[in-house]
Amino acid sequence: MLDLIVAFLIAILMGMGIGGGGFLVIYLTLCSNFGQIIAQGTNLVFFIICAISAVFVHIFKRKISFLQVLIMATLGSVGAFVTSSLANTVNPEIPRICLGILLCVSGTLSIIKNTKKK
Repeated sequence: MLDLIVAFLIAILMGMGIGGGGFLVIYLTLCSNFGQIIAQGTNLVFFIICAISAVFVHIFKRKISFLQVLIMATLGSVGAFVTSSLANTVNPEIPRICLGILLCVSGTLSIIKNTKKK
């Protein structure tokens, strides 16, 4: 039951554009005992499902540049292939550490940016 509640709350955050994916990975690794790679893959699938539902709204409102989508999809596919190949060859702790550093840096930059605005 807790998993459903967490999934619902994270979906709300993702829908608002807050980026709840980091929270999902943290929850899956710390509370559900998922491995880091499995948690990141689950987060990716969860994000794709949320994004697909949002695409229909953006298409309806005509806010999508299909040329940009093509460029991002191409580059994203190449990046996904390269990083998934690397993920199978590195120590599983390295992606966990990198994600933690990324979350800390992005959170710190957000706080600094919001402080400067005020």
